[in-house]
Amino acid sequence: MMKLPGRPVHNPQHAFLPGALSVQETPPSPAGRALLWLILALFSVALCWACIGEVDVVVSAPGRVVPSGYVKSVQAPEAGTVARLYVREGEVVAAGQALLELDPVIAEAELTRLHGKLAELSQQLAWRRALEHWFATGTDELYPMPLMPGVLAIAERSRVRSLYEQQRSQMAASFASADGEYQASLAAQESLEAELQRTTAMLSVLSERVDAYAALLQNQQTARVQYLELRQQQTELELSLPVLHAKRQQMREQATAIAEGIEAERRKLRLANLMEISSLDAEHASIFQEVVKIEQRRKQQQLVAPVNGTVQELVVHHAGAVVTPAQTLLKIVPEHAAMEVEATLQNKDIGFVRNGQEVEVKVDTFNFTKYGLLAAKVKNISNDAVEDKRKGWVYRMQIQLQSDQLTVGEKLVRLSPGMAVTAEIKTGRRRLIEFVLAPLMRYKHESVRER
Repeated sequence: MMKLPGRPVHNPQHAFLPGALSVQETPPSPAGRALLWLILALFSVALCWACIGEVDVVVSAPGRVVPSGYVKSVQAPEAGTVARLYVREGEVVAAGQALLELDPVIAEAELTRLHGKLAELSQQLAWRRALEHWFATGTDELYPMPLMPGVLAIAERSRVRSLYEQQRSQMAASFASADGEYQASLAAQESLEAELQRTTAMLSVLSERVDAYAALLQNQQTARVQYLELRQQQTELELSLPVLHAKRQQMREQATAIAEGIEAERRKLRLANLMEISSLDAEHASIFQEVVKIEQRRKQQQLVAPVNGTVQELVVHHAGAVVTPAQTLLKIVPEHAAMEVEATLQNKDIGFVRNGQEVEVKVDTFNFTKYGLLAAKVKNISNDAVEDKRKGWVYRMQIQLQSDQLTVGEKLVRLSPGMAVTAEIKTGRRRLIEFVLAPLMRYKHESVRER
């Protein structure tokens, strides 16, 4: 009888023994030991491989495909209605090409009102500056106004001349009345000065006569009465001189007061005119700035393409549509723009990802097991986290693709903006044994601190 290899040799006598004795007397099968040793060997090999072998550690980040430089959004600068629409969905446009135009009626009406206000302010400034020139030099000169067309310019200049002459005449009349008082005071001073000179001369002559009569009286050659009469006249003239001097001083002070009053009134009127000029200048500058802003708004009523590209997501399709401020009216995908990936990186992974790390990109549209992956690198990571309603605080990350095409069947398919992808960033390598030990070490670290 042929013996099977690896099987124990059975003694026929053991067949008649009781079951327990038969098992005891029958030698064990070597297959069980071999299987045990095989399991131990496989476990040892697996343990060695786990201690030595390494695998890539990756961080997964969901994202989407976007053009490099992003899709350009065209927004409404203000509320209004669409007057003209020049493009349609999917149309290729060039940079600077008109896309649509908003109704400019409101802006033009506001511009007309402000230009009228500026013209009125310019007229007031012109005649007030001419008045200031008259205050400073006493001569007439109308300052130039902004250029106006034809008859309007002549009419406005005539109106400015009329306003200037009216104001100047009123001020000149008020000055003429005060100046008349001043001239009358000067004339009275001249008359008093003449009287004072005449009195002084008479007193000088009379003093000589008194001295002569005094000598004659000592020699008893004249009557005393005549001497006393001359002496009385001399005394009267001497007493009148201080009165005349005081009156002259009073007249001088009066004339000075009148002159100072005229000058004070002149300064007051000039200061008021200068303050009005300053106020008008400020108002003119303010309104001019408003005009500049509205003209800028008027230019923005016509929306133009910022770059060469294709019109997408057009939300208005006819004239008369109402738009709101900052509303996105359409988007332009830049022409020949390279595609890149914009992904969100979770807060727990930010410490392991840096610029330049290798990335494998899986496109959700195409099964990566069939169509493959896209190689890429981390291009940029935001410095601060942003709040996502579903994921919490995340970091935005830009990934640069080495190629934005996949081979599908027998042709190359270029990625389109908006495609969902999953980016796997290689952050390092890790031994297999760490996957087993890490939970144990974490459990040990956390459990020993619990109560």
